[in-house]
Amino acid sequence: MSDLIHDSKLPADKKHTLVLLIQTMLNDVNKQITHLGINNYVKLQDDIAKLLVPIIEDKLE
Repeated sequence: MSDLIHDSKLPADKKHTLVLLIQTMLNDVNKQITHLGINNYVKLQDDIAKLLVPIIEDKLE
């Protein structure tokens, strides 16, 4: 799990859902880009979390 998601204010079930959503999105990207290295995969997961976590946290408040 991304540190950003782990350290967020999201409830545990929402964190899990967000991880699954990001992984699904990245799996779709990975299917289309066959030479996506593992370092890029992890970086992309963090980049997506940086975008989504603040939006979701804002919606919870």
